[in-house]
Order: sequence, then C-alpha cells, then structure tokens
Amino acid sequence: MLKTPEDRSFLAELTDGVLRLSFNRPEFGNAIPSQNVPLLTDLFRSAQDNPAVRSILIRGEGKVFSAGGDVAAFGRSVEQPKDERAADFDRRLRIAADLAKAIHAFEGGIVTAVRGAAAGAGLFYPLVADVAIGDPSACFVFAHQRVGLTPDGGLTTVLPQVVGVRMARNLLMTSAKVDAEEALRLGMLTEIVAAEELDERAMKAAQRLARAPQLALKMAKHLINATPGATLDAMLEAETAGIVGCVADDDFEEGVRAFLEKRAARFPSAA
Repeated sequence: MLKTPEDRSFLAELTDGVLRLSFNRPEFGNAIPSQNVPLLTDLFRSAQDNPAVRSILIRGEGKVFSAGGDVAAFGRSVEQPKDERAADFDRRLRIAADLAKAIHAFEGGIVTAVRGAAAGAGLFYPLVADVAIGDPSACFVFAHQRVGLTPDGGLTTVLPQVVGVRMARNLLMTSAKVDAEEALRLGMLTEIVAAEELDERAMKAAQRLARAPQLALKMAKHLINATPGATLDAMLEAETAGIVGCVADDDFEEGVRAFLEKRAARFPSAA
C-alpha cells in the first residue's frame, strides 16, 4: 500500500507520478523501526505494481538522511545469550533483505536527496538510486566494522558497482567516512547543491524521470543493471530486444513526431 504508517516513521505522498518517501524519525537518525520494515517493503512492491508511480524520491526529515536500521536494538541484543542473539539477527536480516530486493526491483527512476549522514542500511538508498543529490552536509559512513560487523543490506552489491571493487574494499575495510565532495568524486553523489535548494532540485529530478518515456527508461535501467558479468554478445541481444520493444510502443511514435515537428514530446506513458 502507498500509505504512511500510523506511527508516521516514514511519510509517503504520490503526486504527478512521483512517490515522495520521507524518513520521519529525525530524533533517532531516521532509523526505521524493525517492526515497520515490512511496511516499507510493501510500499516499494506496491510502487512497482502501480503504473501511477513513475519515479520515487527518497529523503529524510531533519539533519540526517538515514542511520538505516534500528540501532537501539543493538544495545538490547548484547544482553541476549549468543545463540538467541544470532537467531534474532538472522530473522531481522532476512526481513531487511526483502526490503533491499524490493527497492532494487523497482524499475522506474529513483532519486535520493541526501542531507547529513547516510549510514548502515541507510547507505543502500543513495547507492542504488539513479540520481543521488546531496547538499554540503552529506556524508557516507561505513561503520559496520566499528561494531564488529560485516556489511549488510545489499551494500556489497551496489557499492562496487558505483565506486569499483578496490575502492569498495577500501571504504568498507577502513570504516571510512566520506564527505560530500569526495562522494561526488567517487560517484556516490551525482550532484551537490546548496542546502536550501536540495529538496527542490531533487523533486525536479524525480519529475524529469516521471515525465520520461517509461518503457525506454526502464529498459535502459535494466540493461545497465544486467551488465556486470554479462558478455558483449548477451548485452547486444538484450539491447536489440529493448529497441524492438520500444519501437512497438506509443512513446516511440510520439518521440519521433515531436522531434520532426520541433516540439517537446508528450509521452503517453508519462501522462
């Protein structure tokens, strides 16, 4: 369901094809309570199944983007017997894995507006996004090792795709903290804007994706995501299938006519 939960730990609003998701626990670093992770998973799955959702904008209220999971639960876990603790983490991480899969499966455009820190499981959102815009306060905190943990939440998949394998190892193995300028250089951010411009700039980017020809946009994203490990022959076949699918779509006809008539295209799939 595309709705805000009763405790308002995150806010969901759909306007003109853009689903605006705001993490809404600034007093807790915008960490999502563990009991609400399935609700967030359902939100992304519903967005994928709903043609009215053509892009998603993810942001955080207050001064922090997202600390990821419910860090307070870590403190409680050390009081558990080790076998119970391991079983509890296994259960919670499998639920969190479903969320990462649902986010990654969304075929439309994803934009993140990063203000302050993205840490823990919160790193996944800007790294999986198609557009990641930050203000000068944005930073990426790879803190798993500091509490004796390995990366989770899909981080070992998306981080190497963004920064390369060697840099990913460096960031994770040194518990790095990356500021906005370095994040831009490494590709973790696509743009830095002034703090007062962040929300507006991110919304414009999400609206741009929502107005795009949807089949062409989704196919391009699918092709790029399929590239790691694929052969050139396989990708050429996939590209051919993508083009063949697009030329049979109404958006192709509108795009060509608009180009020949020297006007802005009005794609049917984005109406």
